[in-house]
Amino acid sequence: MSSNTPEARERLAAVQSDKYNQRCIDCDSKLSVDWASVNLGVFFCIDCSGKHRGLGVHLSFVRSITMDKWDNQQLLYMELGGNKACTSFLKKHKAPRSPLSERWASKGAEKWRQQLKKAVLEKAQSG
Repeated sequence: MSSNTPEARERLAAVQSDKYNQRCIDCDSKLSVDWASVNLGVFFCIDCSGKHRGLGVHLSFVRSITMDKWDNQQLLYMELGGNKACTSFLKKHKAPRSPLSERWASKGAEKWRQQLKKAVLEKAQSG
């Protein structure tokens, strides 16, 4: 399934309709929030997408909402994640807000990635 399919577009649009997912998780911009980190389940702007790409896919697997193909598992990451849930989790686990590289390499971010991955796998198995 790619983002060009009606189902994928609909699912991504539903997740993006949340006001917290309409702002960049890193810089709070409302401009061009058309990028996402699949393994973090978060949305960000085009400027921060380049920074996330520089972190490496083990920390942030970057996809374009409009240009890249999305499979069911990737869509589940976005549906089960979200900027608000991730921000709350990182705050609870005392992850640094900046610099961006430290934030997403922190123990709190790693715990978030692991928790989200587990939730996605459980949801995929249960149907």
